[in-house]
Amino acid sequence: MPAKPVLAVVIPVYNEAQRLRDLLADWQPVFRATGVPYRLIFIDDGSKDASLAMLRDLATNDDTLDVHTQPNAGHGPAILKGYALASEAEWIFQIDSDHQLGTAAFKELWARRAGYDLLMGQRRGPNASAGRQWVTAVSRTVIRTLYGKGVSDVNVPYRLMRTEVLRPALTRIPANSFAPNVLLTSWFIRQKRRILLVPVEQRPAGARKSRLNAYFLKGAVRSFIQTILFRWR
Repeated sequence: MPAKPVLAVVIPVYNEAQRLRDLLADWQPVFRATGVPYRLIFIDDGSKDASLAMLRDLATNDDTLDVHTQPNAGHGPAILKGYALASEAEWIFQIDSDHQLGTAAFKELWARRAGYDLLMGQRRGPNASAGRQWVTAVSRTVIRTLYGKGVSDVNVPYRLMRTEVLRPALTRIPANSFAPNVLLTSWFIRQKRRILLVPVEQRPAGARKSRLNAYFLKGAVRSFIQTILFRWR
């Protein structure tokens, strides 16, 4: 990574080979338009498709791409690894490689960053099954009860964070967190940090409804427990 980039973008990847080229085609002009040095940090979480090979190939002709891999450990550990690698940047932006959310909201987040520590896109409309929507509602209720109100989409993968404020929070996040972004949202609320919420649209071409499965349900239970315990860390 270049010395102290202004913006580092953390993107966890698992079996998204079909979407990576479109993601880069849509997002690279947005990041270039900031006019600041930036780096895209891809964390391949043990993909079984061609994702890793594709990223490495793309990186040979694009020096803004920084590609890392790890044995499959889950979305949460992949994000945390990315945040650690991005910690020298002034700002960290996190998105997911499924490319479900549009790019337009980032312009407002970036333009207004000076007055805030955490700037988040808030998803509009249902993008999950009824089961997942129920899990999201429970997470929101737990956070409002234990940490405070103000954020409805607590786990959104569309967040711009001031790194100097983020660093102390990361030292408190368990390495095996199923949903570290939930804990980070909780921390920013509890610390009464400046938070901006901006609506973000779902891409029609990228929309796919996420469903509740055994893996997600077990992870959600673990996330609830971790969120409760995190209140006293």
